[in-house]
Amino acid sequence: ESAYFIEAVTLLTPEDHSYLIELVDKAKQKLHGNPAQIPHQEHRDLHLSIYKHLENPFVSGLLEAYWELYEAVGLSVYTDISYLEQVWQYHQKMVEEIRVGNFQNGYRILIDHMNLLDQRSKSLSRQKFE
Repeated sequence: ESAYFIEAVTLLTPEDHSYLIELVDKAKQKLHGNPAQIPHQEHRDLHLSIYKHLENPFVSGLLEAYWELYEAVGLSVYTDISYLEQVWQYHQKMVEEIRVGNFQNGYRILIDHMNLLDQRSKSLSRQKFE
């Protein structure tokens, strides 16, 4: 995902930018709703939408497979709200950087966001044994 980020975001249109902003807004509404909901579909759609203009079946296939596995192992089912809020703060910042053309900053934010998954996995593993 990170290897193709810069190439992918340069292909996004203003309409794509608007869609990414809508996904962030919808996810935040779900997180702050009563009851709160996990914005998994928005998460998946946001990541896949960034790469939709690449026309690279290898990249598309890998990303689709990643999200299928993400769901299969249950990462889309449960997590704590503070983790999800952190994830969507990264998404919001990344989308804003993409929108204004600061692709390197968007890339850096993507990498920081990806590192959150390692933190989540460790904390979930520990919780299972407590």
